[in-house]
Amino acid sequence: MTPPLLETERLRLRPLELTDEDDVFVYQSDPEIVRYIPWPVRTREQVREALLKYAGRTRMTETGDGILHAIVWKATGKVIGQTNLSIASREDGHGEFGYVVSGAFAGRGIATEASRAVLDYGFTTLGLHRLTARLDARNHASARVLEKLGLRREAMFVENEWFKGEWTSTWVYAMLASEWAAARGSMGIHGPA
Repeated sequence: MTPPLLETERLRLRPLELTDEDDVFVYQSDPEIVRYIPWPVRTREQVREALLKYAGRTRMTETGDGILHAIVWKATGKVIGQTNLSIASREDGHGEFGYVVSGAFAGRGIATEASRAVLDYGFTTLGLHRLTARLDARNHASARVLEKLGLRREAMFVENEWFKGEWTSTWVYAMLASEWAAARGSMGIHGPA
């Protein structure tokens, strides 16, 4: 299934493309932005390699399939971040998602707005039963995004990863399709569920 273009009031989400390199480099090379992300500060060459590996991935039918959406700021057409959505288990209807937003757009609700579109796509189009997000337990801003979206913190794995030179803990947040269906109207999402 080829993912459709996802749109919100201010954003357009589409698969990442090789031509996004300049915009992607802005946030993937920023130490503050990648502090809690599982990749290092990337050089331009590393950004290009990542795009070659992941750009164009659009299959969303089987376990392990995934897509990286570019978050495009409609006002300028610039890529200001990305979301990811993958099928962790097709049999169990379980998906995982995440997001990253450029520092220049932090604090504007971009991650929340983009994630709403990803959640809606995962639940209503892909028919997933459950979506989860994993994050570094020190990343309180990201935890607030997930809580705004209505996800609940289900687990904390204490010092479970050696991450960028130190032991870190992981929070796992989750939401069920039934919870999304109940909440989507209050989030300003309309149309068939």
